[in-house]
Amino acid sequence: MGSGQGTSRRAPGASGLARATGCVALTLALLVLTGCGSGATTPTTAAGDDASPAPSTSAFVPGDGDRSGLVDVGDGRQLYLECSGTGSPTVVLISGAGVAADNWGYVGDPTDASDPAKPAESAVYPQTATSTRVCAYDRPATEQMEGAPGRSTDVPQPITAQGAAADLHAVLTAAEVPGPYIVVGHSWGGMIATVFARTYPDDVAGLVLVDPGSQYLQATLPPEVWEQWMTDIAAAGQANPGKEAPDYPSSIAALEALPPLPSMPTAVLSADRPFDYLGIGDAEAYWQQWLDAAALLAESLGATHVTETGSGHFIGNEHPELVMEQIRAAIIMSTRSG
Repeated sequence: MGSGQGTSRRAPGASGLARATGCVALTLALLVLTGCGSGATTPTTAAGDDASPAPSTSAFVPGDGDRSGLVDVGDGRQLYLECSGTGSPTVVLISGAGVAADNWGYVGDPTDASDPAKPAESAVYPQTATSTRVCAYDRPATEQMEGAPGRSTDVPQPITAQGAAADLHAVLTAAEVPGPYIVVGHSWGGMIATVFARTYPDDVAGLVLVDPGSQYLQATLPPEVWEQWMTDIAAAGQANPGKEAPDYPSSIAALEALPPLPSMPTAVLSADRPFDYLGIGDAEAYWQQWLDAAALLAESLGATHVTETGSGHFIGNEHPELVMEQIRAAIIMSTRSG
Protein backbone atom coordinates (compact mmCIF):
# COMPACT_ATOMS: atom_id res chain seq x y z
CA MET A 1 0.00 0.00 0.00
CA GLY A 2 1.39 3.39 -0.96
CA SER A 3 4.36 1.83 -2.72
CA GLY A 4 3.54 3.31 -6.11
CA GLN A 5 3.18 -0.17 -7.57
CA GLY A 6 -0.22 -1.27 -8.81
CA THR A 7 -1.65 -4.42 -7.30
CA SER A 8 -4.53 -6.61 -8.38
CA ARG A 9 -6.85 -8.19 -5.85
CA ARG A 10 -9.65 -10.46 -7.03
CA ALA A 11 -12.97 -10.12 -5.21
CA PRO A 12 -15.02 -13.15 -4.14
CA GLY A 13 -18.24 -13.90 -5.97
CA ALA A 14 -21.07 -11.48 -5.31
CA SER A 15 -23.53 -14.24 -4.51
CA GLY A 16 -22.55 -14.16 -0.85
CA LEU A 17 -23.50 -10.52 -0.44
CA ALA A 18 -26.85 -8.79 -0.22
CA ARG A 19 -27.56 -7.03 -3.52
CA ALA A 20 -28.69 -3.51 -4.25
CA THR A 21 -30.56 -0.73 -2.43
CA GLY A 22 -34.10 0.47 -3.14
CA CYS A 23 -35.29 2.77 -5.90
CA VAL A 24 -32.04 4.60 -6.63
CA ALA A 25 -31.62 6.74 -9.74
CA LEU A 26 -28.48 8.21 -11.28
CA THR A 27 -28.17 11.81 -12.35
CA LEU A 28 -25.48 13.52 -14.37
CA ALA A 29 -23.78 15.18 -11.39
CA LEU A 30 -21.23 12.33 -11.19
CA LEU A 31 -23.51 9.65 -9.86
CA VAL A 32 -25.80 11.56 -7.57
CA LEU A 33 -27.96 9.05 -5.72
CA THR A 34 -31.61 10.02 -5.35
CA GLY A 35 -33.62 7.52 -3.36
CA CYS A 36 -37.31 6.86 -3.75
CA GLY A 37 -38.66 4.61 -1.10
CA SER A 38 -40.16 4.40 2.32
CA GLY A 39 -38.45 7.48 3.67
CA ALA A 40 -36.86 5.46 6.45
CA THR A 41 -33.79 7.13 7.89
CA THR A 42 -32.24 4.53 10.18
CA PRO A 43 -30.32 1.57 8.73
CA THR A 44 -31.18 -1.64 10.58
CA THR A 45 -30.22 -5.23 10.02
CA ALA A 46 -32.74 -7.98 9.42
CA ALA A 47 -32.38 -8.88 13.08
CA GLY A 48 -33.27 -5.33 14.07
CA ASP A 49 -29.78 -4.30 15.24
CA ASP A 50 -28.68 -0.86 14.09
CA ALA A 51 -26.03 -0.88 11.39
CA SER A 52 -25.16 2.72 12.35
CA PRO A 53 -26.21 5.11 15.13
CA ALA A 54 -29.87 6.10 15.17
CA PRO A 55 -30.14 9.41 13.29
CA SER A 56 -30.78 12.42 15.45
CA THR A 57 -31.49 16.07 14.78
CA SER A 58 -30.38 17.06 18.28
CA ALA A 59 -26.95 18.53 18.94
CA PHE A 60 -23.94 16.25 18.55
CA VAL A 61 -22.32 15.56 21.93
CA PRO A 62 -18.55 14.87 21.71
CA GLY A 63 -17.27 11.63 23.20
CA ASP A 64 -16.67 7.95 22.50
CA GLY A 65 -19.29 5.37 21.60
CA ASP A 66 -22.28 5.90 19.31
CA ARG A 67 -22.90 9.59 18.71
CA SER A 68 -25.02 11.39 16.14
CA GLY A 69 -26.48 14.83 15.70
CA LEU A 70 -26.00 18.33 14.38
CA VAL A 71 -22.73 20.22 14.75
CA ASP A 72 -22.63 24.03 14.65
CA VAL A 73 -19.94 25.05 12.16
CA GLY A 74 -20.63 28.79 12.22
CA ASP A 75 -22.44 31.24 9.96
CA GLY A 76 -25.76 29.80 11.11
CA ARG A 77 -24.95 26.41 9.60
CA GLN A 78 -25.12 22.91 11.04
CA LEU A 79 -23.69 19.69 9.65
CA TYR A 80 -24.97 16.24 10.58
CA LEU A 81 -22.28 13.89 11.94
CA GLU A 82 -22.40 10.34 13.24
CA CYS A 83 -19.56 8.45 14.93
CA SER A 84 -19.14 4.97 16.43
CA GLY A 85 -16.43 2.83 17.98
CA THR A 86 -13.31 3.73 19.86
CA GLY A 87 -9.63 3.91 19.04
CA SER A 88 -7.17 5.74 16.84
CA PRO A 89 -6.71 6.67 14.06
CA THR A 90 -10.25 7.83 13.34
CA VAL A 91 -11.63 6.70 9.98
CA VAL A 92 -13.61 9.42 8.19
CA LEU A 93 -16.00 8.31 5.41
CA ILE A 94 -16.93 10.69 2.57
CA SER A 95 -19.80 9.70 0.27
CA GLY A 96 -20.16 10.40 -3.44
CA ALA A 97 -22.04 13.32 -4.97
CA GLY A 98 -25.50 13.87 -3.53
CA VAL A 99 -25.17 10.96 -1.09
CA ALA A 100 -25.65 11.23 2.68
CA ALA A 101 -23.71 9.45 5.43
CA ASP A 102 -25.98 6.40 5.64
CA ASN A 103 -24.67 5.00 2.34
CA TRP A 104 -21.72 3.48 4.23
CA GLY A 105 -24.14 1.29 6.23
CA TYR A 106 -25.56 -0.47 3.15
CA VAL A 107 -24.46 -3.56 1.22
CA GLY A 108 -25.46 -4.24 -2.39
CA ASP A 109 -25.52 -2.46 -5.74
CA PRO A 110 -27.32 0.88 -5.34
CA THR A 111 -28.20 0.93 -9.04
CA ASP A 112 -30.13 -2.37 -8.95
CA ALA A 113 -33.73 -1.39 -8.21
CA SER A 114 -34.94 -4.99 -8.60
CA ASP A 115 -33.25 -6.13 -5.40
CA PRO A 116 -32.86 -3.17 -3.03
CA ALA A 117 -29.58 -2.74 -1.16
CA LYS A 118 -29.86 -3.39 2.53
CA PRO A 119 -28.37 -2.06 5.75
CA ALA A 120 -25.99 -4.71 7.04
CA GLU A 121 -23.40 -5.28 9.74
CA SER A 122 -20.96 -6.28 6.98
CA ALA A 123 -21.05 -2.74 5.55
CA VAL A 124 -18.04 -0.42 5.79
CA TYR A 125 -19.31 1.79 8.63
CA PRO A 126 -20.28 -0.88 11.17
CA GLN A 127 -17.27 -3.03 10.29
CA THR A 128 -14.87 -0.15 10.84
CA ALA A 129 -16.50 0.59 14.21
CA THR A 130 -15.51 -2.87 15.49
CA SER A 131 -11.82 -1.92 15.50
CA THR A 132 -11.49 1.89 15.72
CA ARG A 133 -13.37 5.18 15.75
CA VAL A 134 -15.34 5.90 12.56
CA CYS A 135 -17.33 8.96 11.50
CA ALA A 136 -19.49 9.88 8.51
CA TYR A 137 -21.39 13.07 7.75
CA ASP A 138 -24.03 14.57 5.48
CA ARG A 139 -22.75 17.22 3.12
CA PRO A 140 -25.27 19.96 2.33
CA ALA A 141 -27.92 19.11 -0.30
CA THR A 142 -27.41 15.34 -0.08
CA GLU A 143 -30.03 12.60 0.22
CA GLN A 144 -30.32 9.49 2.38
CA MET A 145 -30.59 6.05 0.86
CA GLU A 146 -34.34 5.71 1.38
CA GLY A 147 -35.09 9.13 -0.11
CA ALA A 148 -35.18 11.38 2.95
CA PRO A 149 -33.23 14.63 2.61
CA GLY A 150 -29.84 15.00 4.25
CA ARG A 151 -29.80 16.58 7.68
CA SER A 152 -27.23 19.35 7.14
CA THR A 153 -27.97 23.00 6.40
CA ASP A 154 -28.14 23.62 2.66
CA VAL A 155 -25.69 25.96 0.94
CA PRO A 156 -25.70 27.51 -2.53
CA GLN A 157 -24.58 25.17 -5.28
CA PRO A 158 -22.35 24.27 -7.07
CA ILE A 159 -19.75 23.35 -4.47
CA THR A 160 -15.99 22.90 -4.91
CA ALA A 161 -13.93 20.11 -3.42
CA GLN A 162 -12.03 22.79 -1.52
CA GLY A 163 -15.23 24.13 0.04
CA ALA A 164 -16.35 20.61 0.96
CA ALA A 165 -12.93 19.85 2.51
CA ALA A 166 -13.15 23.03 4.59
CA ASP A 167 -16.61 21.95 5.80
CA LEU A 168 -15.24 18.54 6.80
CA HIS A 169 -12.40 20.15 8.73
CA ALA A 170 -14.88 22.47 10.45
CA VAL A 171 -17.25 19.71 11.54
CA LEU A 172 -14.47 17.44 12.85
CA THR A 173 -12.95 20.32 14.78
CA ALA A 174 -16.22 21.59 16.23
CA ALA A 175 -17.28 18.04 17.20
CA GLU A 176 -13.92 17.44 18.88
CA VAL A 177 -13.21 14.34 16.81
CA PRO A 178 -9.54 13.63 17.41
CA GLY A 179 -7.09 12.89 14.63
CA PRO A 180 -5.13 11.57 13.00
CA TYR A 181 -7.62 10.51 10.33
CA ILE A 182 -7.74 7.76 7.73
CA VAL A 183 -9.84 9.53 5.09
CA VAL A 184 -11.96 7.34 2.78
CA GLY A 185 -13.74 8.92 -0.19
CA HIS A 186 -15.97 7.51 -2.91
CA SER A 187 -16.41 9.11 -6.36
CA TRP A 188 -16.72 12.90 -5.89
CA GLY A 189 -15.95 12.17 -2.24
CA GLY A 190 -12.59 10.83 -3.41
CA MET A 191 -11.67 14.22 -4.79
CA ILE A 192 -12.80 15.87 -1.55
CA ALA A 193 -10.68 13.37 0.41
CA THR A 194 -7.60 14.13 -1.70
CA VAL A 195 -8.07 17.89 -1.27
CA PHE A 196 -8.57 17.43 2.48
CA ALA A 197 -5.34 15.41 2.80
CA ARG A 198 -3.36 17.97 0.80
CA THR A 199 -4.87 20.92 2.69
CA TYR A 200 -4.56 19.46 6.20
CA PRO A 201 -1.67 16.98 5.85
CA ASP A 202 -0.78 17.02 9.55
CA ASP A 203 -4.27 15.70 10.35
CA VAL A 204 -4.22 12.78 7.91
CA ALA A 205 -2.50 9.43 8.42
CA GLY A 206 -3.82 7.59 5.36
CA LEU A 207 -6.03 7.87 2.29
CA VAL A 208 -8.36 5.34 0.64
CA LEU A 209 -10.01 6.43 -2.62
CA VAL A 210 -12.90 4.30 -3.92
CA ASP A 211 -13.40 4.64 -7.69
CA PRO A 212 -12.65 8.34 -7.27
CA GLY A 213 -13.18 11.35 -9.46
CA SER A 214 -9.98 13.28 -10.11
CA GLN A 215 -8.31 16.01 -12.12
CA TYR A 216 -6.99 13.39 -14.52
CA LEU A 217 -10.41 12.87 -16.08
CA GLN A 218 -9.95 16.21 -17.82
CA ALA A 219 -6.76 14.87 -19.40
CA THR A 220 -7.99 11.41 -20.39
CA LEU A 221 -11.40 12.31 -21.82
CA PRO A 222 -11.59 13.90 -25.27
CA PRO A 223 -11.86 17.70 -24.82
CA GLU A 224 -15.31 17.91 -26.35
CA VAL A 225 -16.57 15.07 -24.13
CA TRP A 226 -15.17 16.72 -21.01
CA GLU A 227 -16.77 20.05 -21.91
CA GLN A 228 -20.13 18.43 -22.59
CA TRP A 229 -19.98 16.54 -19.30
CA MET A 230 -19.28 19.75 -17.39
CA THR A 231 -22.15 21.43 -19.22
CA ASP A 232 -24.46 18.55 -18.32
CA ILE A 233 -23.45 18.68 -14.64
CA ALA A 234 -24.06 22.43 -14.52
CA ALA A 235 -27.45 22.01 -16.23
CA ALA A 236 -28.42 19.26 -13.77
CA GLY A 237 -27.53 21.58 -10.90
CA GLN A 238 -29.66 24.38 -12.29
CA ALA A 239 -32.58 22.03 -12.87
CA ASN A 240 -32.30 20.63 -9.33
CA PRO A 241 -31.34 23.56 -7.10
CA GLY A 242 -31.82 21.55 -3.91
CA LYS A 243 -29.29 18.89 -4.93
CA GLU A 244 -25.52 18.86 -4.53
CA ALA A 245 -23.71 19.89 -7.73
CA PRO A 246 -19.94 19.31 -7.95
CA ASP A 247 -17.87 22.10 -9.50
CA TYR A 248 -15.07 20.15 -11.14
CA PRO A 249 -13.47 22.94 -13.22
CA SER A 250 -13.01 25.29 -10.25
CA SER A 251 -11.87 22.43 -8.02
CA ILE A 252 -9.26 21.29 -10.52
CA ALA A 253 -7.99 24.82 -11.06
CA ALA A 254 -7.56 25.30 -7.29
CA LEU A 255 -5.60 22.05 -6.92
CA GLU A 256 -2.52 23.71 -8.41
CA ALA A 257 -2.21 25.97 -5.35
CA LEU A 258 -2.08 23.02 -2.93
CA PRO A 259 1.13 21.28 -1.83
CA PRO A 260 1.55 17.70 -3.03
CA LEU A 261 0.35 14.84 -0.87
CA PRO A 262 3.05 13.92 1.67
CA SER A 263 4.12 10.34 2.07
CA MET A 264 1.34 8.33 3.71
CA PRO A 265 -0.44 4.98 3.18
CA THR A 266 -2.63 5.49 0.12
CA ALA A 267 -4.82 3.19 -1.96
CA VAL A 268 -7.02 3.63 -5.03
CA LEU A 269 -9.70 1.04 -5.78
CA SER A 270 -11.12 0.92 -9.32
CA ALA A 271 -14.27 -0.67 -10.67
CA ASP A 272 -13.65 -3.50 -13.10
CA ARG A 273 -17.15 -3.54 -14.62
CA PRO A 274 -18.06 -0.84 -17.17
CA PHE A 275 -20.25 1.91 -15.79
CA ASP A 276 -22.02 4.85 -17.40
CA TYR A 277 -20.09 7.52 -15.49
CA LEU A 278 -21.05 10.30 -17.88
CA GLY A 279 -24.77 9.52 -17.93
CA ILE A 280 -24.88 9.12 -21.72
CA GLY A 281 -26.54 5.70 -21.86
CA ASP A 282 -23.36 3.87 -22.92
CA ALA A 283 -21.21 2.27 -20.21
CA GLU A 284 -18.48 1.23 -22.65
CA ALA A 285 -17.92 4.50 -24.51
CA TYR A 286 -15.42 6.15 -22.15
CA TRP A 287 -14.79 3.31 -19.74
CA GLN A 288 -11.10 3.07 -20.64
CA GLN A 289 -10.59 6.79 -20.08
CA TRP A 290 -12.00 6.48 -16.55
CA LEU A 291 -9.59 3.61 -15.86
CA ASP A 292 -6.69 5.60 -17.32
CA ALA A 293 -7.50 8.54 -15.05
CA ALA A 294 -7.53 6.25 -12.01
CA ALA A 295 -4.14 4.81 -12.99
CA LEU A 296 -2.69 8.31 -13.36
CA LEU A 297 -4.08 9.31 -9.97
CA ALA A 298 -2.66 6.21 -8.27
CA GLU A 299 0.73 6.82 -9.88
CA SER A 300 0.78 10.49 -8.87
CA LEU A 301 -0.01 9.62 -5.25
CA GLY A 302 2.35 6.63 -5.05
CA ALA A 303 -0.70 4.56 -4.18
CA THR A 304 -1.53 0.90 -4.22
CA HIS A 305 -3.96 0.45 -7.11
CA VAL A 306 -6.53 -2.31 -6.59
CA THR A 307 -7.92 -3.07 -10.04
CA GLU A 308 -9.72 -6.40 -9.61
CA THR A 309 -12.75 -5.62 -7.47
CA GLY A 310 -15.65 -7.57 -8.99
CA SER A 311 -17.67 -4.36 -8.82
CA GLY A 312 -19.17 -1.48 -10.70
CA HIS A 313 -18.77 2.07 -9.42
CA PHE A 314 -20.12 1.31 -5.92
CA ILE A 315 -17.28 -0.90 -4.67
CA GLY A 316 -17.85 0.05 -1.05
CA ASN A 317 -21.43 -1.25 -1.22
CA GLU A 318 -20.91 -4.22 -3.54
CA HIS A 319 -17.71 -5.51 -1.92
CA PRO A 320 -17.19 -3.68 1.37
CA GLU A 321 -14.57 -6.22 2.41
CA LEU A 322 -12.20 -4.82 -0.24
CA VAL A 323 -12.50 -1.31 1.15
CA MET A 324 -12.09 -2.67 4.67
CA GLU A 325 -8.89 -4.43 3.62
CA GLN A 326 -7.37 -1.12 2.53
CA ILE A 327 -8.64 0.73 5.62
CA ARG A 328 -7.05 -1.87 7.88
CA ALA A 329 -3.80 -1.74 5.91
CA ALA A 330 -3.72 2.06 6.25
CA ILE A 331 -4.33 1.80 10.00
CA ILE A 332 -1.55 -0.74 10.46
CA MET A 333 0.96 1.18 8.35
CA SER A 334 0.14 4.55 9.89
CA THR A 335 0.50 3.09 13.38
CA ARG A 336 3.90 1.63 12.53
CA SER A 337 5.14 4.86 10.97
CA GLY A 338 3.82 6.87 13.92
